[in-house]
Amino acid sequence: MKKKKTFPVKVSPKRFVAWLPKLDFSDFSTIIKQSLFALIICAFADIFAGIYLTKMIDFLILLPGILTMLPAAIDMRGNIYASMGSRLSTGLHTGEITPSLRDSKLIAENVYSSLIQTVIMATVIAFFAMLGGFVIGNQTIGFVHLFFISLFASLVAAIGLILTTLLVAIFSFKKGLDPDNVSSPLIASIGDILNVASLFAIGIFSFSLSKGFMLFSSLTISAIIILFSLFSVRKSYYAKKILKESMAFLALCAFLSTLAGSLLDKNLELIGIFPLLLVLSPLFNAENGNIGSILSARISTSFHLGQAEITFLPKLRILKEFSYTFAITIILFPLLAIIAFIMSTLLNIPQMGFFNILKISIFVAIISSFAAMLTSYYLTYFSIRTNIDPDNVVIPLLTSIMDIASVSILILVSSIILF
Repeated sequence: MKKKKTFPVKVSPKRFVAWLPKLDFSDFSTIIKQSLFALIICAFADIFAGIYLTKMIDFLILLPGILTMLPAAIDMRGNIYASMGSRLSTGLHTGEITPSLRDSKLIAENVYSSLIQTVIMATVIAFFAMLGGFVIGNQTIGFVHLFFISLFASLVAAIGLILTTLLVAIFSFKKGLDPDNVSSPLIASIGDILNVASLFAIGIFSFSLSKGFMLFSSLTISAIIILFSLFSVRKSYYAKKILKESMAFLALCAFLSTLAGSLLDKNLELIGIFPLLLVLSPLFNAENGNIGSILSARISTSFHLGQAEITFLPKLRILKEFSYTFAITIILFPLLAIIAFIMSTLLNIPQMGFFNILKISIFVAIISSFAAMLTSYYLTYFSIRTNIDPDNVVIPLLTSIMDIASVSILILVSSIILF
C-alpha cells in the first residue's frame, strides 16, 4: 500500500493565547444618543435645583434639619418612581403591560403601591433627619415639623411624578425608544425640581401653622391614603410582592441618603467658600444615580428576557454595557461642569476657576463611573441570587449608595484640587 504523504504541522508559539470574541457594538450609537439626550435634559433640571439651593441658604438656616433631609427626600421620590418606571418598562417588553393608560390592572397596582411607599417613607425620612441632626450635633426643627414638610412635599411631588412615570414609559415605548434608556433619568430629574420646589414651598407655608395642626393633618392624610390604597390592592399578589420586597430596602436607602445629607452639613464651611459645590453636588449625585439606573434597568430587562446571564464575574455582554456606561460618564460630566460654570457665572455665584472645575469633573467622572457600574451590577446579581426582583430594589439602593459615594468623592477630589 502506498504510504500517504504527510506534512509537518507548524504550531504557532501563540497557540495557547485565548483571543476574546469580537464584540458587536452596533447598538452603541443608539444607546449613547438616547441616554445622553435624556441625561442632558435632566442635567439642566439638576443644575437649576442646585442653583436654587444656593439662593435658599438663609431658608436652610431658618429650618435646621432640611439640608440633612434634602438628599433623602429627593432620592426617595426618584427611587420609588424610577423603580416603578423600571417595572413598567419590563412589563412593556415582556407583554404583561399594554402601552395604554386604559384598563391596566398592573398600572393601577403600581400607582397604589407607590403611594403607600411615599407616605411611609416620608415618615421614615423625617425620623432619620431628626436623628442625623442629633448625631452630628446640629439643632433641628423637630420631628412633627419635619414630618409635615416631608409628607406634604412628597404628596405634591407624587402627583407630577406618577403622571410623568406613566407617560414617559408608555410614550417612549410607543415611539420605538427603549424606556430603560430614558425613564429613570427623566423621572429622577423631574422629581428633583418637583421635590426641591415642593419642599421649600411647604416649608415656607408651615411657618404659619401650629404643631398640633401639623401633627393632626399629617396623621389624618397618611391614614386615609394608606387605608384606601391597601384596600384597593388587598387581593393583588403583585402589589404585595412590590411592598414586601421594597420597603426594607427603601428604609435602608433613606438612612444612607440621610448620611449624605449629614456629610453636606458637616462640610458647610467648604461649601461656604465655594458655593458652586452646592450646584455640583445634586448634579453629580443625580447623574451618577441616573447613569447607574440606566445600566441597572438594561441588565434587569436583559435578564428577564433571557438575553443575559448574571454571574459573579460579569460576562462579555455585561462588559459591553459597562463600556457604554463609562463612555456616557466621561462625555457627560465635563460637559455638565462647563454648563454649570457658565450658568453660575451668569447668575453671579462665586466661582472656583474654570480649569479647577474641569479637573474636578473629570476625576469625579472616572472614579464614580466604576463605583456606579460595580454597585449596579452586584446589587442586581445578589437580588437575583436571593430571588428578589431587581426592578424593586436595585435602583433605590443604587441611587442612595451613589449619593454617599458622589458626595464623598466630590468633597475629597475638591479638597485635593482646591487646597
